[in-house]
Amino acid sequence: VGAVKKDETGSAKIDFEKCISCGKCIKACPFGAVHEKSQIIDILRKIETDKNVIALIAPAVAGQFRGNLYQLKTAILKAGFKDVFEVAMGADITAKNEAKEFIERMKENKPFMTTSCCSGYIQLVNKHLKDIKPYVSDTFTPLHYTAEYVKNHIKDCITVFIAPCVAKRTEGFYDKYVDYVMSFEELGALFIAKKIEVSECCETKYNMESSKQARNFGVTGGVAQAVTKALNDESAVKPLIINGINKDSVKLLKQIALNGCCENGCNLVEVMNCKGGCIGGHATINNVKSAQNQIKEVIKDSKDIEKI
Repeated sequence: VGAVKKDETGSAKIDFEKCISCGKCIKACPFGAVHEKSQIIDILRKIETDKNVIALIAPAVAGQFRGNLYQLKTAILKAGFKDVFEVAMGADITAKNEAKEFIERMKENKPFMTTSCCSGYIQLVNKHLKDIKPYVSDTFTPLHYTAEYVKNHIKDCITVFIAPCVAKRTEGFYDKYVDYVMSFEELGALFIAKKIEVSECCETKYNMESSKQARNFGVTGGVAQAVTKALNDESAVKPLIINGINKDSVKLLKQIALNGCCENGCNLVEVMNCKGGCIGGHATINNVKSAQNQIKEVIKDSKDIEKI
């Protein structure tokens, strides 16, 4: 989006009026000169004071560490958190709400609807693609629904979102139900510091089990699949998957907005900032293919999402 340019002295500068927090500059810089502002010290201080610090783990985290999702919960508890909630539980809510919204929009003869869970995409829309804004779903993100639930059910808790990318970190900063944000990389560093091996931990169940579609939200195509599966008539959805925001996909989205329709009659456009989905975020610690295979193992025994 042209947010990084050199100034008159030759130094690279980020124009935050254009920046969509996609994280590509962080991933691309060979010198590590671009980095996020970390809250890890603040989080550790809250844990040390025995505060009720609750971890909210993004669905993509299931593909990042050796060991399953239940061993990961145990590892996070060992690291000092009082409880752990899957943001996938919020993804179930997001998928069902978007399914309801999709039905309403189709009844109103709207040509298509785009997903709204990717913070990088929403920033792209607000700053560079305002013509497509009327087609974007009004549904809140999985993080918002999960953090809202935790804040409403656990008194005086401190919520910490564990995120795969800077775009989701940015979202967490502005969500009133999220107190702090840390990345997958920071969680991995915390495990190393405390000598915690996820694969050696016992399993701890979650208070609420998420669906397989919600747990697959962080993989490209996963959001569209979840929305489709939540509908009684799955054949009503004709998805278009935007696998990563780049110059070509921005051009395509501009064309869709200008034309007011999608090619080949597609009516649900899923947009992910990172190639591969959230598992391709810059703060992830596993490669996309390996992460996708691990998530497949995680979701194979999970239930299907409920129909709306």
